[in-house]
Amino acid sequence: MLRKLKRAIGQFFSLSKSEQRGNIILAALILLVAAAYYLLPFFPGYEAVDYTEFEEEIAAFRQAQQKIRDSIRIEKLQNAGKLDSALARLKINPFPFNPNQLAVEEWRKLGLTNKQIQAIRNYEAKGGKFRKKEDLKKMYTISDAEYQLLEPYIRLSPKNEKQPKKVKQNALSVPVGINSADSAVLAHDLGLAPWLAARIVKYRNLLGGFYTKQQLTEVYGFDDKLLSEKSSSITVDSSLVRKLNLNKASFKQLLRHPYISYELTQYIVNTRSAKGRFSSIDEINEAPLVDDELFARLKHYLKVAK
Repeated sequence: MLRKLKRAIGQFFSLSKSEQRGNIILAALILLVAAAYYLLPFFPGYEAVDYTEFEEEIAAFRQAQQKIRDSIRIEKLQNAGKLDSALARLKINPFPFNPNQLAVEEWRKLGLTNKQIQAIRNYEAKGGKFRKKEDLKKMYTISDAEYQLLEPYIRLSPKNEKQPKKVKQNALSVPVGINSADSAVLAHDLGLAPWLAARIVKYRNLLGGFYTKQQLTEVYGFDDKLLSEKSSSITVDSSLVRKLNLNKASFKQLLRHPYISYELTQYIVNTRSAKGRFSSIDEINEAPLVDDELFARLKHYLKVAK
């Protein structure tokens, strides 16, 4: 260290007079600037610059850039048919649909990417049709996780799917309570195919019960014609409908309901966190995602309690 110092001093004195003066002036300026930086706050009239707003803008910009990168990464995974369950729930917004010749905008509303939609269009252009729900899994760009979310909402018309043989209807003396009968009773007393009776029970469990007979048409395979045939043999006890407590239901419980989307679930949970609790189910009607038609259905499944 001492040797290096001696060498530096020796090199300095080996410079010409003008070069020495230049180095001395430069060193002095550096010292003055450094001193001013540390002493400036002590000068009269000095006002410190608040960089908080600027730093917040930088942080917001970085966050926005990160969201873009995450969005691009998720879209690449979705296009490759590699979305896991967590990411699929972020992207997919299911509602009842018939995949045959479905409009592009409707596919987009469901949460599919342009590449996924194009793969479906190519399949249809080659004469492909969705005759059963599982046919949607033929699309290599649609992951198993996405299909599992979409499957309960696929509605194929009779011309798209081969229908099972009808089971002869039994004469009934007592109507069947659609909110209390098990699948065996539904199949036997209403003359329904066992698979259809099982679907009704499964959908009933997801809903929390039926408040009107018309909801049966939301079950795949139970169309308006069948409802007309069976209506007189069915009763609906709406008092058996299980309701979700807006102030207590978990994120998972809300999301599981067929009428409550992921976005609406987020709105409910975030609003609950912000304001503490809901005082009336009518407050849900204020959500931008809820129109009058949806609220008319939701109100039968919601309650407010501490």
